[in-house]
Amino acid sequence: LAELLRKLSFIGAVPYYIFQCRPALGNKAYTVPIEQGYEIVEQAKARVSGLAKRARYAMSHSTGKIEIVGKTEDFVCFKYHRAAKDEDSGRFLTFRCNPNARWLDDYDQPLDSSPIELPYSTSGTR
Repeated sequence: LAELLRKLSFIGAVPYYIFQCRPALGNKAYTVPIEQGYEIVEQAKARVSGLAKRARYAMSHSTGKIEIVGKTEDFVCFKYHRAAKDEDSGRFLTFRCNPNARWLDDYDQPLDSSPIELPYSTSGTR
């Protein structure tokens, strides 16, 4: 993955998103759990520099585009980038780790769900 990020950046195709595989009939064999995917992406980004580090690990969920922003031993954190509901824009979600989760819906209720107070409304910008 690091080599791919490096080569894409070198040819001017700056990587922006690396998407978690959407659950669909027949593709489970090609997916990795979210937390494992996060580790893979972070390890790859640690081996590159400059614009190649820009890639964000995200998923296109029915509620919006959500970035997987961090993981500790006990928790995994997500942030809405584009949300279906205006009140979710910029919202952070914290869940207890689930090493088998392959999609946001595989996590239990969020332990924390913090909205970001924006100085503007994102209504009408979609």
